[in-house]
Amino acid sequence: MTIYQKIWDEDQSGNGIKPVLNVSEGDPQHGFVVVNEQPVRDQKLKLFTEIVIPDHKLHSYQLCKKLFNNYTLSQSKPERQTPDEDAEIHALLEHIVESRPMIAARDFLTQQTRETYTATRWYKVLLDVWFTQFTQSSGKDLSAFEHVVVGEQSSSKVSGYHFWYKYHLDDSFKLLDNDDIQYLGLKGKNEAENMLVPEVSTISFKWEAFDYEKNIYRPLYKKIGGFFNGCSIEGLMALGTVRFLGAGRAPKEGVVNGSLYNFKMFRSQNGKHMRTFYPEFIKIKDSQDVGTGGTEPVEIIITTPGATNTRETGDDQIKIISALVNPEGHDEGLEKVLLFNVTPVPLSVEGWKLLDKNKNSLQLSGTIEAGDTLSIKLPGNTVQLSNKGGVIKLIDAAGKLIDSVTYSKEQVKRQGWSIIF
Repeated sequence: MTIYQKIWDEDQSGNGIKPVLNVSEGDPQHGFVVVNEQPVRDQKLKLFTEIVIPDHKLHSYQLCKKLFNNYTLSQSKPERQTPDEDAEIHALLEHIVESRPMIAARDFLTQQTRETYTATRWYKVLLDVWFTQFTQSSGKDLSAFEHVVVGEQSSSKVSGYHFWYKYHLDDSFKLLDNDDIQYLGLKGKNEAENMLVPEVSTISFKWEAFDYEKNIYRPLYKKIGGFFNGCSIEGLMALGTVRFLGAGRAPKEGVVNGSLYNFKMFRSQNGKHMRTFYPEFIKIKDSQDVGTGGTEPVEIIITTPGATNTRETGDDQIKIISALVNPEGHDEGLEKVLLFNVTPVPLSVEGWKLLDKNKNSLQLSGTIEAGDTLSIKLPGNTVQLSNKGGVIKLIDAAGKLIDSVTYSKEQVKRQGWSIIF
């Protein structure tokens, strides 16, 4: 079981509700959402035809909803956060910090890093990851919560907006005789299979977004957007947090309820903040057939707090932890990749290889001591780290994938700065 499936299951045992394709599959005591994703454009179509959230789960959604009007719609305008809005953020965090999906996320990070994530420390992590504001290019006072959960205006487009419950609420409002959401069809890869998976929606839509600052509606367009259906706000934030925290090394791909996803996460230009997080549906696959690139994923077994937790790891004892992709001056011969041996014993990398996105390779040699690193300078005519974004893979002598990381064009804009994975 991957950490993503574990968080999903814990959320369903908590405040998450079950996404289904037919109302007969729903249990009112547990809660459910009927998903009616269609490939054709239909502005009157309701993506969620019925939603039942039982009273004992409702408080989480109500606390989250209170934050929606705290943000300016345009991402280019500064925020003016009031003491009341601060109190609403803390009320939400206090309610979710020790929820089931959050405990699963904390236990995962504790196991991966051998550091203790108490409730107090985890509260600060959530505050930093989701609510710390930053400025980037023309964007002012940006935050992960505003972008991922609430959604923003970028010119005439919807930016972010990856929480199913926010979509449901906006689709329930009325502007004159029209819904605030106009459904424009199923989008993305492998659409035929995506229709069969109620856990995720990948769609195009128009949003008549309410600008609380100007007290008017603004018509915005989302060419393609994706979100998990039925997860609570704490479930979504737990998934995003383990993906963001590089020390935990949560995989980029994972299986939830038999479907494979790419857990897309992009950082701010300085690498310190989450810019966005959302699921990209890849395909339906057998729930036992998990992992990517020929390797088995980390197996996580998480028990209740205070119990002894165990995990079995695959061949991921050596990890790619950073790369200097855009060094000062000419790139050739100055690019670097840093490997880290996470085990308590020395490990040989004799005959191993680094690969780039074009499958150029560099053969490695030597040994990395326990808890130590190996800095690899990339000579010309071998691995090339493109400044337009790319992939770095670590392959052992038998040809098995040990680790794989990706980076974006935005992350390499600052010359001379290393990217932390």
